[in-house]
Amino acid sequence: MAQRLNYPAPVVADDATLVAQACEGDDHAFATLYRRHARYVAGVVYRLLGNDAEVDDVMQEAFCDAAGALSSLEDPSGFRPWVARIAVRRVHKRIGKRRRWRWLLGAAREVTPTVSDPRARQRVHELYHALNTLPPRLRVPWILHVIEGETLPEVAVLCATSLATAKRRIAEAGTRIDRRIHGS
Repeated sequence: MAQRLNYPAPVVADDATLVAQACEGDDHAFATLYRRHARYVAGVVYRLLGNDAEVDDVMQEAFCDAAGALSSLEDPSGFRPWVARIAVRRVHKRIGKRRRWRWLLGAAREVTPTVSDPRARQRVHELYHALNTLPPRLRVPWILHVIEGETLPEVAVLCATSLATAKRRIAEAGTRIDRRIHGS
């Protein structure tokens, strides 16, 4: 009959020990802290946000913040409430951003021009479709100059480029837009 070996049960480190190890650069220790507390923190975040669309982002941000500030944790045995507070602060920022975004969308609706002529609406749609294909380095100066009416020197200042670069980018954007809309 084969002899059965009795291995000792693995020792499960407490949070204070894991925090100390993680502060010394032990990634495995921090990963253990994450696995131990992620479910709880995710539950808090989910209940605060009211949906799960942003839970992963907030969790990632909160645990990255925690990893960066781990050495400042005064009571290493209090890792769970500490990381939860970090997540709650992240949720507050998200909710504030949502509010500002909703306000901005509402304000934009008030000033957005409406187009009643179907042909003009089609041209505007084609223009915005063409603009969406441009990289920001071309799109921004073109819009500032052509649509917003900024002078070339003002565009250069707003885009933090030289006047020559602003002119070149506006010209390149114009060429791409013409090619996209007119196929030439």
